[in-house]
Amino acid sequence: MIDGQQSHGVLQLIINRPTKKNALTRDMYQQLNDAVTRANQDVSVNAIVIYGADGVFTAGNDLDDFRERATDENSKPSAGLMFIEALMDCDVPVIAAVEGLAIGIGTTMLLHMDVVVSAESAKFKTAFVDLGLVPEAASTVTMPLHLGTRRATDLLLLGEEINGNEARECGLVSRVVADGTAVAEAVAIAENLASKPREALRASKRLIRAPWRDQIKQALERERGVFSERLQSEDCQAALDKLKRR
Repeated sequence: MIDGQQSHGVLQLIINRPTKKNALTRDMYQQLNDAVTRANQDVSVNAIVIYGADGVFTAGNDLDDFRERATDENSKPSAGLMFIEALMDCDVPVIAAVEGLAIGIGTTMLLHMDVVVSAESAKFKTAFVDLGLVPEAASTVTMPLHLGTRRATDLLLLGEEINGNEARECGLVSRVVADGTAVAEAVAIAENLASKPREALRASKRLIRAPWRDQIKQALERERGVFSERLQSEDCQAALDKLKRR
């Protein structure tokens, strides 16, 4: 489930499924999508903070959902990508606080946020190729843009795992703080942003993102089709079956 609370112009969205390491289901993506979309239209919200409960950001997509999509040729549009699109269209600054795991889309969604605060021992990893899939969430453009092509290859193709300090060095996150303090730091940043003139803040965010907006949208669509094909592939089916047996 996604919990929400608001104060001082800041909406906090908490990914709260600790028994599954905050793995995201389609319903949870829909809740995130709806919350971000509403916040973008709400004059009382001037910043958004997203983090996970119990010291874990998210382990990524729920594998049961993945297996269901992999065997359903008529599956609905990806709720996860609808959430990514909501982030892309959001003029309100979005801040992430990452403690513990940030796996798969838990890493790639960060590329659509404005500030990312990471704990030192946080772990970032994408394993799309290992699962017989391809990168998603427009990460084939956003990750080279933020990290450079060489580093993006390390993360997206090799599936390299990095910690908070390494993520800061390569540009995946904005700043690194001591373990257990990422949420407090992110909220403080959000409150600072929320205190600024609202329309100037929103207009400035749009201008910062304008040069790459069309490229990122196009990447999302390119990836969407290939990802769907790969999800039905024998490679992906075998990889998901192997994970299920663990």
